[in-house]
Amino acid sequence: MPRLLIIAILALSTMFPSMALATAQIPDRILIDGQDYALNTNPLTPRLVASGWLPPKEAMVSSANWRGYTASWEIADGKLVLRDATILVAGEEPGDYTPKSILGDLFPSAAAPVVADWYSGALIVPDGEMTHYVHMGYGSSYERYQVLRIVAGRVVEHVRLSADEFERYKADKFEAFTATEEYRKSLEELREQGDALSDEQLRNFMMSYYAEQYLSL
Repeated sequence: MPRLLIIAILALSTMFPSMALATAQIPDRILIDGQDYALNTNPLTPRLVASGWLPPKEAMVSSANWRGYTASWEIADGKLVLRDATILVAGEEPGDYTPKSILGDLFPSAAAPVVADWYSGALIVPDGEMTHYVHMGYGSSYERYQVLRIVAGRVVEHVRLSADEFERYKADKFEAFTATEEYRKSLEELREQGDALSDEQLRNFMMSYYAEQYLSL
């Protein structure tokens, strides 16, 4: 997660605990075995942060899409591939927006689809019916989940879990994460950025917003 975004979330958590990322986010989409799903992870973000990309002025950025783009993905031949990335730009009529591909701008020398070899982490894919709506980030709950662990663009594990199994899976992975040097360093950084929060609050913050990291263990 980008450092400035962490600081912003921590600030909101400190001042208004119920308002951090207080709008449900429009997700990326992913094709798995030919079926389309929402994707509660943004695998393009590390690449964009590394390249210094910012949404162009013409892009519509809203509270429902703070990243300023949406991407479509597919699992193909055991790899995570990027099929397209788009921004919304103003149309001819007021309030009318149309999607515009930015894939060629982001990867001018690569043909689509692009293997996401920059990405290592966990993809969280909600599956089935929504069971509880939360107007914040990707906080809503679902009947089932799929979790795909990715290493340099390759799928190394793909598990399908019920909602209860997913919660136990997350808890076990987070406990393993707390024993790592990455956790220790991240906690120290968060203490500096959110000095108004207790260690328990920071731990809860990490369990909510660091799932991409610890589920990849």
